[in-house]
Amino acid sequence: VEDPDERTAKLLSLVALARSEVDLLIVAAHWGGNWGFQPPHSHTNLAHDLIRAGADVIFGHSAHVCRGVEIFEGGLILYSTGDFVDDYAVDPVERNDRSWAFEILTGEGRITGLNLYPTVIRDCQARLAEETEALEMIERMKESCAALGTQTMPSKSVRGLVIEMRQHAEAQFN
Repeated sequence: VEDPDERTAKLLSLVALARSEVDLLIVAAHWGGNWGFQPPHSHTNLAHDLIRAGADVIFGHSAHVCRGVEIFEGGLILYSTGDFVDDYAVDPVERNDRSWAFEILTGEGRITGLNLYPTVIRDCQARLAEETEALEMIERMKESCAALGTQTMPSKSVRGLVIEMRQHAEAQFN
């Protein structure tokens, strides 16, 4: 954060303190306004500072749509995770009825990867997206992740995406 206010400085201090007390530190951030597929610059800055302070995962929410995933200095940033329940009318462009189930994989005390499964709200329930819709969602998420420097690959088990943390660590050193 370029010019952190008192609350931001306190938050970063609390994250640094919590780091020594836990195996995996997840910071949930209900931030920003609704809509928009790109994370605001202020969210990117704060997420980076939270990772530097010791957070392993930033779990962003509030926008009612999904945004891309970023791997930053070994941390996982989910800028906006969309909705499983939504009382808004479905926006034909933003598609707030589309979301993802995020499965964070861990091993040996660290995050090893992320599986993403496309979901759609139908009949007031989150369900796995059907093939045509899933393929559209996968393409959009791949593009959103790529814009943040995150590589994705197709899931072998179900229609979805996989992000391997190891792959990103290797890319930093090659």
